Amino acid sequence: MVKKNKRFQGHFRKFRVAKFTGHPQYVYDEDGNDYKVIGITESSVTNGVENIPLDVNPEPNRTDKAYIRPKPDRVDKGVRNVRLKGWRFAASDKPKVKKVIEDEGKRKKKKPCK
Repeated sequence: MVKKNKRFQGHFRKFRVAKFTGHPQYVYDEDGNDYKVIGITESSVTNGVENIPLDVNPEPNRTDKAYIRPKPDRVDKGVRNVRLKGWRFAASDKPKVKKVIEDEGKRKKKKPCK
C-alpha cells in the first residue's frame, strides 16, 4: 500500500531557543528534521534590517502593530516549543507572507565553507 503524504498545514509556534528568545514564528513548511519559519515581532527594525509591517496583528485580541521578518529561517523540530491557538494572518497580509516565502526559494544557496 502506498502511503500518502498529508499536506503540511501552516501554523504558529513559539520556540524556546536562544536564537528566537520565545518570539512567535509562523511555520510554513517542514524539510527533513527542520521547520521553515518566518519570525513575527513588534519591532520595525531587527538587527539593522527593516521588518515588513502587517495590517492586522495575527495574535487574537491584540491591536498593536506587528511585523514579519523579511528572511525566513529554520528551526530543528526537536527544539522545545508550544503551538499557538487562534493565531491567523488577515487576508490583506497573506500576500506579504507569500512573497517572503517565494523570495526565499529564489535566493542563491550559500556554498559551504571548506
